[in-house]
Amino acid sequence: MFTQMIRFVTFLAVIGIVGTAGVVRAVPPSLADTAISLAAASSPGVQFVHVATADNTAGTYTFIDHPLLNNNPSAVIIATPNWNPGGGSGVYNDHPIAAVYFSPKWLIVNQDIASMPAYAAFNVLVPKAGPNAFVHTATVTNTFHNYTLIDNPLTNGKPNAKILVTPGDTTNSHPIGVWYNGTKWGIFNQDSANMPTGTFFNVFVIPETYAGGFVHQATAANISGNYTVIDHPLINGNPNAIVFVTPNWNPGNVGGTYNNHNIGIWYSSSQQKWAIFNQDLAAMPVNAAFNVLVLVPQSDVFVHKATSANSTGHVTDVDHPLSNNDPNAIVFVTPNWNPGGVGGTYNNHNIGVYYSGPLNKWSIFNQDIATMPNDAAFNVLIPHPDASVFVHKATAANTSGHITTIDYPLTNNKPNAILLVTPNWNPGNVGGTYNNHPIGVYYTGGKWTIFNQDFAAMPPNAAFNVIVPRPGPGEAVFVHQASAANTSSHVTFIDHPLTNGNPTALVLVTPNYNPGGGGGMYNNHPIGVYYEVFSGKWAIFNQNLDPMPLNAAFNVYVRVNQVYVPLIIR
Repeated sequence: MFTQMIRFVTFLAVIGIVGTAGVVRAVPPSLADTAISLAAASSPGVQFVHVATADNTAGTYTFIDHPLLNNNPSAVIIATPNWNPGGGSGVYNDHPIAAVYFSPKWLIVNQDIASMPAYAAFNVLVPKAGPNAFVHTATVTNTFHNYTLIDNPLTNGKPNAKILVTPGDTTNSHPIGVWYNGTKWGIFNQDSANMPTGTFFNVFVIPETYAGGFVHQATAANISGNYTVIDHPLINGNPNAIVFVTPNWNPGNVGGTYNNHNIGIWYSSSQQKWAIFNQDLAAMPVNAAFNVLVLVPQSDVFVHKATSANSTGHVTDVDHPLSNNDPNAIVFVTPNWNPGGVGGTYNNHNIGVYYSGPLNKWSIFNQDIATMPNDAAFNVLIPHPDASVFVHKATAANTSGHITTIDYPLTNNKPNAILLVTPNWNPGNVGGTYNNHPIGVYYTGGKWTIFNQDFAAMPPNAAFNVIVPRPGPGEAVFVHQASAANTSSHVTFIDHPLTNGNPTALVLVTPNYNPGGGGGMYNNHPIGVYYEVFSGKWAIFNQNLDPMPLNAAFNVYVRVNQVYVPLIIR
């Protein structure tokens, strides 16, 4: 591989960035937080979708606001353009990108100085700290013509290694890939332009034993025009999958195919598969190969019960392998008055979740600091972290009065979207903001919002876990509306085949002011769910026993393919 010419690229000047990390407050149980590991042991790292919006985009770049990355210049970031997260319409960004740190935040930048398109989306991976994640710098001793060689024991002498790469600066504005020279792996410019010394790259070596890492090769059978379709059971039929891709010139040290184009990934709804595409619509070459990483699906729904062993003051600690040691886990909670149709404990308080650094666990807490009752129970959802799951934070730009507006492709212009929301006191174990008010969601102006039912001002930096669930086997997502026929006093009964006669069903709810974008009904009360043995139905109720308003509506998520566990054993 060689080059005949050198291109000089103007370095990006970044100006006018506003924003700081969250202000640290006292932890709900009056304990000081400490730093912990980046992610659950089963995951290669923290993954999420970043979308360029008016709030976070200026000129050539969009800045990422994530607690794991803010004020962290040593982070390693892998980014892949995602044309249509969630499988909807998409946005092209035919430019070489880089992940660049400009204090206090990381940016995704178009290296050729082109403006960042509104709603351009990027899958972002922050690998767990360790030898698999590192920064490679091109030097005079490791750089030749259009490539720079990586010298690392995880890749040396391993032609089947799978490497993901993202530029870490803007000095090499070319489509890149990786290749194996017989002994070492290198990063190269697809257009044969000289590789500038001093440029650096974020590198992640996918663990050999990780099932979510594989090589995809374009063939005549899977190519259509400018894209090649991936056929893999981990992502087939899942438009919310988060996929990472780096071109691989000669996987296994066999062959060698250039693809001198900026690439991205997109979901084909007609084929129910993800594809890798050339942003400029150029034909995808036969035998072009790509290293691919996807997250192995893991999720759980269970009942957590407060006991003297797992509760202190207004807090009860959740002990679960999918959330332990992971401050970036996204947890959803609904109070369950009588799990399994047995017992019954009220908790007439607005709740939220927060991460305790000293315990390395997530906890459920009462926003008003009231004591957590023994036997208070909660349905807990820890979903597979894909594009449907994210954290929304109230900022000056997206908040007005008691409302904060969500700007996200899976919810924008979708009045029939069904969202579940749980307040998150300190996402990523950073900051901490109380919002002691009953919340709900409502649709207006093409966007969904989170609002305080009592019209109290939404606090700056209040954060919320949000999911737009897609039901799988044994699951259902629907809207329940209180009517004269299904409502009695402070209770409205759900009539659904997955919950009727099933006291072990796991039900999570979020108030929806105006499902479908029409009408609207407030329900300014802390809510919960319970199972009524007499009728054989689940119900949504107001914890303070105030009457349930007719036409009050609720987004409902149900899972029934779980074995009921009465409490978390610690």
